Amino acid sequence: MLRLFVAVDLPASEQQAVAALCTDVHGARFTKHHQLHVTLRFMGGTPEEDLPLIRQRLALVEAPTFHLARHGVGVFPPGARKPRVLWLGLDPAVPLLRLKSEIDHVLDAAPMGVEPPHEAKREFAPHLTLARLGGRPDESLTRFLARHAAYRGAEWKVACFRLYRSTLHASGAAHDTIATYPLSEICREQ
Repeated sequence: MLRLFVAVDLPASEQQAVAALCTDVHGARFTKHHQLHVTLRFMGGTPEEDLPLIRQRLALVEAPTFHLARHGVGVFPPGARKPRVLWLGLDPAVPLLRLKSEIDHVLDAAPMGVEPPHEAKREFAPHLTLARLGGRPDESLTRFLARHAAYRGAEWKVACFRLYRSTLHASGAAHDTIATYPLSEICREQ
C-alpha cells in the first residue's frame, strides 16, 4: 500500500520565511521547512495498482494559475483545550478551494480499490501545518497566536500541483514527488 497525497508546494523563499516563524512554542514538533506544503487530498493506504489510474485522472484537472499569500495563524481543532495542529492560513482561499474541488471530482469519478479516507470527506480549510502539538498547551502557544494573529506574508504564484508518496521512517516522513501537474495560464480580455 502507498501513502499518497496531492499538494501545492511553497517556493523556497516562502519556505524560509515560514521557517523563521517556527519558534518559541513549547512541545511543538515543527514541520521541516523543505516539507511545507498545502495538502489538497490525502490518500492513505492506496493499492499500488491504483497509481497509474490516479496519475491519469490527475492529468485531467483543469484549473488556472493563481496567487496565494500567508495570512494569520490558528489551531485545529479550534477552541480545543488540547489542540493538535498549529497552522498558518492562506489567502485568498477561493482558488485553492476550486482546485481541491476539481482534484476531488476527477479522483472520486475513478473506480479505485479503496474508499477516500475520512480526512478527504471533512470540510477543507486551506492551511499550512506549522507544527504538531502534544499535551496541554502553555502560555508559549497563546503568545505565539497573539503575536502572529494579523500576520501577512508575501504573495506567490501557484503554477502547479504535485502527487507525492509519503514514506514513514523513524526520523519522520519522507515525501517524494511522483508527478507534477501544471495549471493553465488563462488570457483575459481587457
